[in-house]
Amino acid sequence: MPEHTERAEGATPLNDLLTVREAAAATGHTVETLNQYRALRNKGIGAGPDFVKVGRAVFYTRATIEAYAARRGV
Repeated sequence: MPEHTERAEGATPLNDLLTVREAAAATGHTVETLNQYRALRNKGIGAGPDFVKVGRAVFYTRATIEAYAARRGV
């Protein structure tokens, strides 16, 4: 079976996705704080960095975390 190596236009490479733990370390937040921010975002309250879900797993793009940290002065 041939391996699918093409990437959809505008797709984020997997190596640019950070786990919640990695994002917490980069932002200075705890994992629990990021979890709470995600819960608030799901309720329409803009808190914390944007995130993406792949199935049930939660990730943050490297670019989003870098921009968020820069806004916070981290």
